[in-house]
Amino acid sequence: MATSTSLQSAVALVTGATAYIGRAVALELARRGARVVVSGRNVQAGLAVVEEIGAAGGGAEFEAADLTDRSQVRAMVERIVGRHGRLDVLVASGAGASSDSLAFKLFLDMSGDDFDTYVRSHWLSRAHVIQAAAAAMRSQGRGKIVAIGTDAGRVATVGESFIGGATGGMMQMCRVLARELGRDGIRINAVAMSYIADAEPRWGGASPALAGQHGGMLQNLKKRMLFPVHCADIAQAAAFFAGPESDAITGQTLSVNGGLSTPG
Repeated sequence: MATSTSLQSAVALVTGATAYIGRAVALELARRGARVVVSGRNVQAGLAVVEEIGAAGGGAEFEAADLTDRSQVRAMVERIVGRHGRLDVLVASGAGASSDSLAFKLFLDMSGDDFDTYVRSHWLSRAHVIQAAAAAMRSQGRGKIVAIGTDAGRVATVGESFIGGATGGMMQMCRVLARELGRDGIRINAVAMSYIADAEPRWGGASPALAGQHGGMLQNLKKRMLFPVHCADIAQAAAFFAGPESDAITGQTLSVNGGLSTPG
């Protein structure tokens, strides 16, 4: 299966790996030689990804965990380290666009519970697993962490005040962690995305003004893009940050958005 040996023998955890972007990342890391731990809540879907990797000649296993539950995430990382003796790579994806996640809403349409849900799914779901993985990596003196988020964390986007706000906080957290964890040999970067052609959001219940205006918010995003973006494009960016090619890079965010926006 391996198309390169850049991650040969590395142990890599990919959260939210049961579908779409997370699945594509898991497949790409396996192609590069990593032993991939596929994580998510859907056991059947996760085992299917493991089987897909195995059928192509790669190595993978499944770990079930709810990313918003800190205790579950910590226990998962402990099990991985217990089996393999180390954790080399974390790609933190998932939770933000799952079937029970909130859709795009205008700020004045949100409830207090909505605020909490956005923060849990777009920030804390990353923070919990990053903290657990970083603790394991520090003990071994090396590691690569990649956080996946939305470009709304970098560019003001109507309908994503809390999605973007939570992701912006997550990205700033990663920049700070690049300084805190760098002395322990740990690099941490982020990949930001926008509309993904083969990963239609699975959520519903958007604000009416966003769902219906001129074809809807997603249609407007697609019209503004210069090039299409697919799950595999995000996976390639994540794999670059996970591999040795990016050893001189930390604390950065790479936008893979087809030219939709051009943040610095």
